[in-house]
Parts: sequence; C-alpha cells; structure tokens
Amino acid sequence: MLKALQKVAFVTSAALILPAAAEVGPHALTNLSQELIRIYNAADAAALHQRLAPALQEKYSVEAVRNALARCRVLTHDIFRLSTPTWGARRYGYFAVYAETSAFEMILEIDDSERIVHWVITDNVASENQQCTLNAL
Repeated sequence: MLKALQKVAFVTSAALILPAAAEVGPHALTNLSQELIRIYNAADAAALHQRLAPALQEKYSVEAVRNALARCRVLTHDIFRLSTPTWGARRYGYFAVYAETSAFEMILEIDDSERIVHWVITDNVASENQQCTLNAL
C-alpha cells in the first residue's frame, strides 16, 4: 500500500513540474499587426506569404497572395494606422483600420508560432463574401 501511494505521489508531482504548452507572448499579436501593415502598404506579397501559417502557405501561392493584396488595396488603398486590439486574446484580435478611403475592421488570428492563421479587413464583418481575406476556409 505504501509503495502504491509513493508511486501516485511521484506521478502526481512529476505531472506538476512538466512545462506548460508554449504560448505566444503578450505583445505578439500587436507586433505582427504592425509588421503586417508595413508589408501591406509595401504590397510585398513574398513577405506576407512568409508570415502565413504553413496551412495557408500551402493554400496560397505567392501569386495568390499578390492577388489578394491587390483586391484589398482596391478597398483601402494605403493604411495609415491601426488601433490596439479592441477585443480578443493573445492569439486573435479585432482592430480598427484607418485607411486612405475609410475606417475598416481587421480580424487577425495567429498560431503558436506567431504566424497568420486568419486575416480579414472589412467594412462589414457579417458579410459572407469578403474582398480582403486570407484564411483556411
């Protein structure tokens, strides 16, 4: 009985000292959003493609990213600035986008490697057809 309790205690204490799953840092989303806007305004499809999560890199070639950027820029032209996330958590956030043509909303989601999983800039979040988006759907 004592040996059984010692084994349970050892297993329990070992489980408590295991490292936690990696989390993105507290500023990762904001830092990436700022980098994303620099890439966006430069229309740098190759740099944006590098910031995509592996599943999105498989779905979107650099040329497809270039086309997506062109559709986005028709909507916004240059982006002057972003708000801090108005809602979200470490891996996703909703931002206000202040662009040349108007104010828009941006939704950005990143993975544990701080790469883009979902990105959309829109003037209507509820719309099924988004002109400016990169996502796994």
